[in-house]
Amino acid sequence: MAFTEVAFERLHLALETTRGVAIATPTHLLNLSGKLTPKQTLHRPKESRGTLVQNYRTKPTRRWGEWEGEGAADPNILPLLFNMAVKPVTSPTTPGTLSKLWAFVRTVNADDTKTATVWAGDPNIQSWQADFATIDEITIKNDASSEDVATVSVKGKTNFPAKVSAPTSPASIAGDLLPGQQMQVWIDTSSVIGSTAVTGRIISVEHTIPVGYEYKYLAAGPNGGLEYSGLGRTPTAAKTKLVMEIPDMVQYDLWTAATTLKVRVRHNGALIETVSMVDYYNFFEMDLYGPFDLLEWGEKGANRVVELTIESEYDATLAADYRVAVQNARATL
Repeated sequence: MAFTEVAFERLHLALETTRGVAIATPTHLLNLSGKLTPKQTLHRPKESRGTLVQNYRTKPTRRWGEWEGEGAADPNILPLLFNMAVKPVTSPTTPGTLSKLWAFVRTVNADDTKTATVWAGDPNIQSWQADFATIDEITIKNDASSEDVATVSVKGKTNFPAKVSAPTSPASIAGDLLPGQQMQVWIDTSSVIGSTAVTGRIISVEHTIPVGYEYKYLAAGPNGGLEYSGLGRTPTAAKTKLVMEIPDMVQYDLWTAATTLKVRVRHNGALIETVSMVDYYNFFEMDLYGPFDLLEWGEKGANRVVELTIESEYDATLAADYRVAVQNARATL
């Protein structure tokens, strides 16, 4: 007898042209460890029939799916995820010759993020497909004190998954990895963002980007699938948490003064090319604007460290509150 094996499971995705209209075949193998879980709500009415039995009838009233993935923050895969979490971008710019820059500045006055069709499962036993997949939140972490690389985790919802035949898996587009010790951080006040480097103190970084979806369940007649049929959006703020050693009071003083900051964090990988004496690397980068919001003391080995969190605020020059960018060597998603 064969059993579902975690080692054989695959997580596939294809961006949808129209929200909620399924794509027939996957376009990307995500290279993430993940799953797609069917969910449903059962209603049991309260009844009094003169017995100790609590439940006599059950009716499904809502169905949906939940999907998640976790793994290396691969600069070849991140642009696909940011199309769902930040803004649709299908063509990069070319800052060098081979290097491609994918820049995502979210639209703050309209809802234009993409949905997807997701496939998951062990193709030897069973695969599931679900349309109208969203990303509710995306988190990227990196730690210079560890031997790991930058990681990404995503979670979101789908319409109710259906059992399907295993799809043909597209080729992997796995790219570079981003070690923690190759991170760079800039914290500026009056200067242009990316001018004032912070060196010799950054330990770890965590970025959290919530999308702020509201799921709309509307009357759909007797043949309705009990699924959500629309999305709304609520205001959100991105956050970046910096953990750093304390050789001086520079960042602490910025916190106490509630100074408006321009914070850029870049997670670097391998060199792509050198053009006109300029080096172009694989990277993921996040820009946020606003003051340090939260301060927590921590410990790292023998040293006291500080955790400072910045929550994004609107910047008039950017016309948004945060920006993410990915540089790789891919001209297409």
